[in-house]
Amino acid sequence: MPSRYRFAASPRWVLGHAVVLVLMVTMTLLGRWQLDVSDAKHFSLQNFGYALQWWAFTTFALVMWLRIIRDVQRHNADETTDVQIAEAKAVAAAPVAYRRYVMPQSSDGPMQALDGAQAAYNDYLAQLNAAESVKQDSERTTS
Repeated sequence: MPSRYRFAASPRWVLGHAVVLVLMVTMTLLGRWQLDVSDAKHFSLQNFGYALQWWAFTTFALVMWLRIIRDVQRHNADETTDVQIAEAKAVAAAPVAYRRYVMPQSSDGPMQALDGAQAAYNDYLAQLNAAESVKQDSERTTS
């Protein structure tokens, strides 16, 4: 067994393997029984369809169990990779600029003192709004 699927040998997973195996054997035998019933009725199409249905269930159970195992393996590999990437970044990372959160202000409440960057941004927005108002006024007069 490859080392990346070693988790599937734990007791919990072995129990899951056993349950899926028992289900597969049971469904295969039920399909065989339906095929025998179909033969006893001189090829009953309904019972033959049931046999095929049981075998389709068997295939579905096997495919889904294999996909579950594959998905868990990929999830485990992603976690390992994420941890390794995080460790590598922690060692080589430069300090990141911190930007503080500014609480939105209510328009009907008292104005709080603005820092320089926020005041400059508000002035920029006011200029854009004024330019848009002039543009709309000129469009109205030409229309």
